[in-house]
Order: sequence, then C-alpha cells, then structure tokens
Amino acid sequence: MKFGLVVAVLALPRLAAAGPVLEDIQPGQSYGIDLYSGVPLGNSAVIATGGASQANSIGSSGTLVNPSAPAVRPTTDTDHWNWDYHLDYLFGSLSSDYANSGIALLPDAHASTVTFGGSLRVGTWAGALTASYHNTRIDDDETTSAAALYARSYQLKAAVAKWFPQVDMAIGVSVVTALFDVYPDCPQCASLFSIQGAGGEAGAQWIPRHQSFRLGATLSSNITGSNITIDDCDAGTICTLLPDRVVAPAQLAAGFAYRWADTAWNQLVGGTFRDEASLTVVGDVVITGPSPDAYGLDAFGIGKLERSGRHSAVSVRGGVEYEWIPGRFRVRGGSYWEPNRFEGVPGRLHATFGIEGRVLEFHAWGRRRGRITLTGDVAAGYRNLGLSVGFWH
Repeated sequence: MKFGLVVAVLALPRLAAAGPVLEDIQPGQSYGIDLYSGVPLGNSAVIATGGASQANSIGSSGTLVNPSAPAVRPTTDTDHWNWDYHLDYLFGSLSSDYANSGIALLPDAHASTVTFGGSLRVGTWAGALTASYHNTRIDDDETTSAAALYARSYQLKAAVAKWFPQVDMAIGVSVVTALFDVYPDCPQCASLFSIQGAGGEAGAQWIPRHQSFRLGATLSSNITGSNITIDDCDAGTICTLLPDRVVAPAQLAAGFAYRWADTAWNQLVGGTFRDEASLTVVGDVVITGPSPDAYGLDAFGIGKLERSGRHSAVSVRGGVEYEWIPGRFRVRGGSYWEPNRFEGVPGRLHATFGIEGRVLEFHAWGRRRGRITLTGDVAAGYRNLGLSVGFWH
C-alpha cells in the first residue's frame, strides 16, 4: 500500500495552470522575501506521517511543531525530571522544484535541512531549545554572479511549557528568531547580505487521562525582519536591487491523534519502555496567512520577482504509524497537500513514508535506547530523503 501511494503521487499530473508569473525588480522598489515553507520541516517521524503532529508532539523534536511539547511526558516517564534531544538531516538534492515555484531551473538544487535541539523537564515545568538550518541554491548556470549563489535561513526557538494535571493539558510559549542570508559558493567569500527578525508562538495539547485520543493546536505570529546588513555585496545583478525585509507568515494549526492498542494510550504505565503493538492515526489542518508584498526565493536568485503569499493557504495533512515489532521496528506512511503559494503555479500532493529501527541500548541517567530512522517525501518536482538518530520512545 505504501509504495503504491508513492507511485500514484509521482504519476499525478499537475493541475492546469498558466505557469509562473515573473516581474522585473524596479529601482527603489520596497519588497520582502517570503520564508514560507509548504512542506513540513519537523523531525523524521513527523515528515513520514504527512507532517501531522499537532496532537502528538513530545520533547525536543516536538517543540519544532508545538511549544507545549517539552511538558508532555512519554507514557513511560514517571521520574520527577527527564531530558531529551534530537538530530535530523533532510536532503532534497533530487528536487527540480523544491519550493513549488514553477521555476524548475535547477535539477540539482542542493537543498538540505538540519534540525537539532534538547529539552529538560522538572516536575510540571519544562523548557526546550531547538535550532533549524535550511540551505538551498537559488541561481542557475546563466547567472551573472562569479560563483553559484546559495540562500541560508536559520531559526532558533526557545520554549517554556507547563503541564496542568487538573485539566490534562500542556500549554507552552516560545520565542523564535530568524536569520536569512545569501552567500556565494567560494571558500573565502563572506555573505552578500543578511536580514534578521523575531516572532512568537503559543501552543497547547489536551491529553485526557485513560483515553486513546489527543488534541493539539498552535498559533504562530508572523516574523518580519527588516534589520538588513550588507556584508560584501558589490558585484552582480542580484546585489543591485536587494530586498529590505524577510517575512515568515502567521500560521494556525490544529490536529488530532488516536491510538489503537491493547491498553489506553494516555496513562503513565511505568517501566522503561512501552513495547506494545499499536496503530496511531494523526491528522492536521494548517492555515497560513498572507505575506504582504513578499516574493519567492527562486525568482530572486535569477534577478526576477515572483509574487508569493497574496492569499491565505490551507494544507490538510494525515498519516499512520504502526509499531510492527514492539520495541524494535516501526513503519510510517502519510500524505499532505502543499497549497499553491505563487500565482499561476498549482499546489501538489505529497506521499510520505519511513521506517524506524532500534539499534542499541545504553545507560545515561537511566536505561535508554537509540534509534535510526529513514524517511522519504515525494511529489511532482520534489524528492526529500532523511536520516535521523535519537532516542527510541
């Protein structure tokens, strides 16, 4: 079934559309770069289940999606305090249109994403610090630049969360800072220019005790960075007409999760691990707001403008996780709709899948298991493969 879905998605033609609408950059024009991403950028488990995880976010990696995640305990965690970490790497160099801009100029786009972080819980209070790094090439072989150009975006998130046992709910808030820069591919070259910004988000998860369902939601403010620093941008077409800000649009996401197993999901069962055959279904709806006067990265890289985020966008996401061999092996699958963000370019359907295996067991403030996860996300013009290491939960 999983591989059949992948084949079906790859075979789907895109909806008829006029194609990308490009404009020339006018001298003195004030405009921003839209940092919207229509694909999920969470950990490997999130991506493999179609990006749906609002109601199933736990610990360090869950903080990427919902700031209440640090205060949500794994069902085997009965200690007064605990800690967690994650490290995920996603590689999308096989994508010809990574951003779904309709500008398929780079068959080898060198796009990659790295995310890592840690969390600490003491009693009902918890905190987490996560970092994400995304890098992609934004010019083509006909660029007037002396070297290939790449765009980098960094995002640092600091979250504080608390568990409220009276209402079986975790609530969290976070501060998000973002940095965007463009740099040439040469060892001694500094970045051409950089822009910084900041925003915030709030999230919650309701986990009713002795039940097998969960609900979650997150509201993220927009991030507008207008503090531009010009480092070494004195040559090339791209340096003559720079943006004056970056925009990450506001977003509202809500979802559910349900687990079928021999025992009810939402309870502390004790012991170290909950080795139990189970099937978990997750689903999210993500509403992304508009980005006023913002344009896409792909067109900017070739000295043009492509309007991005004129209207709000809605994405529906869903997936399943099956613990096939309890305590040793899991499989995941899912799908999601990446809505159109650019005029004249339609949205696209994605298929996601993944496998996760336990690789070792060790002691570090208690008995722990390591895991390795392989993940894939495919669509028309898009291929993303991921390798992740972390704790087995």
